[in-house]
Amino acid sequence: MKNYDELNEEEFLKRYVSANEIPYRILTWPMIVLAQILYRPKAYGVDDIPDDEAIIIATNHRAAPDPAFIINAYRKRPIRYMAKRKLNDGPFGLIFRLALTIPVDRSRKATKAVSAAELVLHNKGVIGIFPEGTRNHSDDILLPFKYGAVSLAQKTGAYLVPSVNVGRYVPFRSRVETYFAKPYKIAVDADLDVENEKLRQIMYDLYVEHAKDDEKVKKLHKQ
Repeated sequence: MKNYDELNEEEFLKRYVSANEIPYRILTWPMIVLAQILYRPKAYGVDDIPDDEAIIIATNHRAAPDPAFIINAYRKRPIRYMAKRKLNDGPFGLIFRLALTIPVDRSRKATKAVSAAELVLHNKGVIGIFPEGTRNHSDDILLPFKYGAVSLAQKTGAYLVPSVNVGRYVPFRSRVETYFAKPYKIAVDADLDVENEKLRQIMYDLYVEHAKDDEKVKKLHKQ
C-alpha cells in the first residue's frame, strides 16, 4: 500500500472519501457507549441540524475525547474529521482511518485534504473541524481560529454548525454537555476575516453562556 506522500489526489480521495462506512459504525458505537458510561453526555440543539444537507460541525477543542462527544451527539451520518496527519501515521493509525478521518499535513498546503473535504460536502456529507487547530491549553476561552471551516463553508455552500463541549472531563464525576448553535450558510462574496470572527464569537458566547463552572469563565465574570 502506498504511503501518504505517494498518493496522488485521485488515490487520496479514493482512500479517504470512498471508504466503507460500516467500519465507522462498528468503531464508533463502543466509543459512544464508553462516553455514556464515563461522562453521561447530553446534547442540545441537535434537532436544528439539517438531515439531508452538507454540514460542517465546528467545535472547540479542549481534550482528546472531544470528537467522541460530537459523534455521540450527532449519530445520523458519519462525521469525517479533519485531523493532523501524524494521527493516521501513528501507532493507532488504523483506528483513525476506520473512523474516516481526513489527514491534514500541516507542514505544507493541504490541497489533497481540502479536496477530500470538498468532495464529502458536495456529496452532502458531514465534516468535523476544530477551528482552533489544536487543543486549547491556554488561559483563553478559545484560541485564534484557522480559516478552514469558513473557507470550506463558503466554497461548498455547506451549512456551518458552531458547537461547544462543556464540562470538566472528569470520568464518573462530571457530565459533559454539547451545545449546537443554529446552522447557517456563508455567502459566496462574504469577507472571510469577518466570517471567521463571527464563527469564533458564536462559539465563544455559546461556551460562556453554558460553562458557568469553568474557571476561565468565572475569571471573565470577575473582570
